[in-house]
Amino acid sequence: MHLEEYVTYDAVGLGQLVKNGDITAKELTELALSAASRVNPAINAIVEIFDAPITDPQTPHDAIFSGVPCFKKDIGAAIAGVKQECGSRLLAGVRSPATDVFSTHLLRSGLQILGRTTTSELGESITTESLAHGITRNPWNTDFIVGGSSGGSAALVAAGVVPIAHTNDGGGSTRVPASICGNIGLKASRGLVSLAPNCNELMVPMLSDLCNSRSVRDTAAFLDAVAKPNAGDATYKGMERNYSYLEQLKKAPAKFKIGISTDSWCNAPMDSVIKSEVERVAKLLTDLGHQVEEFTPPIVGSSRSQSGSRYWSHVETIIFFFTFMQIDWLSNLLKRQPSSDTLEAISLQIYEAGAKITAKQHAQAWAYANFAGRAFAEYFQTYDLLMTPTLNRATPRVGSDLSSNTSLDLKSWSALTQEYVPFTPMANLIGTPAISVPVATGPEGLPLGMHFMGAMGSESTLLDIAQQLEVAVGWNKRRPKIL
Repeated sequence: MHLEEYVTYDAVGLGQLVKNGDITAKELTELALSAASRVNPAINAIVEIFDAPITDPQTPHDAIFSGVPCFKKDIGAAIAGVKQECGSRLLAGVRSPATDVFSTHLLRSGLQILGRTTTSELGESITTESLAHGITRNPWNTDFIVGGSSGGSAALVAAGVVPIAHTNDGGGSTRVPASICGNIGLKASRGLVSLAPNCNELMVPMLSDLCNSRSVRDTAAFLDAVAKPNAGDATYKGMERNYSYLEQLKKAPAKFKIGISTDSWCNAPMDSVIKSEVERVAKLLTDLGHQVEEFTPPIVGSSRSQSGSRYWSHVETIIFFFTFMQIDWLSNLLKRQPSSDTLEAISLQIYEAGAKITAKQHAQAWAYANFAGRAFAEYFQTYDLLMTPTLNRATPRVGSDLSSNTSLDLKSWSALTQEYVPFTPMANLIGTPAISVPVATGPEGLPLGMHFMGAMGSESTLLDIAQQLEVAVGWNKRRPKIL
């Protein structure tokens, strides 16, 4: 197999070739590493390539992703003995002491982990530009950002190096780079994918591990592989489902009632080109037989601008406090002081701001999350889905003030970030699933994802609408010319 053929397969397709004996896992590894050597000098998406792929020798031969090459983000998906530096000088050289449950399931699915990918420092920024590992660039146009914080994984998938890569999402970190790179990016319902044994959904309620891929069936198969119950998790998750997300996709497509929002969430007006794309995709959905209406949940619309501002401030409270706790624990463990020598400017300011958050403020933030969750639950009694763009503004060029090494103060940096991604953090706050689908084109001809939110546990609905758009548009036939 040549690279030109390799990049046309998704992960499920490559796994089938291995199971059929048409190609070996070793040959796939060689193809992926050859692709990486050709594109990584231009995009800088790889932190480390391992001396040998990490695999699970107990993986059954008929595993869905048998022999398929994959990379893991440098945050999460802990594997014993593998470095986990989180894009930060503070964690330089740190290795995971044990393999977590997520990685165990990931490896048991047949994936070969070839290395680590770049991330913004501690996952804080929506652009992957760090002092520790440099600038990761967009394979569609290297003058532009790749998104964050899972930027390295998204870039490798978009470029064709691997068909699927690990990502995680605490405010949009799977979905934002998926949108910018033209991939599928799903954030699952809170607790559906276990964070055991190091965390649970009460300790880290906004975080969800999953992947970026180029096909809806790859994302469905990946979710099947990792969405499994684990003894000791903090909440009951109703995990007795007797179906596969991948098998659900084989059913006839359903028709949905979809709310479309082009309103200004958090007082951040939408870019005119992006608004036009939302309207175009809304027309496409109507042509596909869906009931589509313009409707924004009042809790976030411009008519409730004060509530929208409260939404963002509460997200800040939760993220800033969690970041403070994380840095405080790590610095004590590693005997390294948080300072400008170990942290980027914004990360240090978040640490300092998080240290000042009171228990009352933290409780108020989660009280608001309950209020918002109830409001969206009411919305989803009427609508199956809510669609917005994933990004509210045009993809910026590298070197913007969105980087966590900017000279902006924390308030200005957060306000700028809010203008770009007012939509994605809501799903993390209230725990519902959401997906970025690469069905649109933004300014400068760069990919643009449409962002669908659904009710708790509606992953099958999100995958269904994504597959319908995949069939209608065929985005997986479009690739950057970098490889």
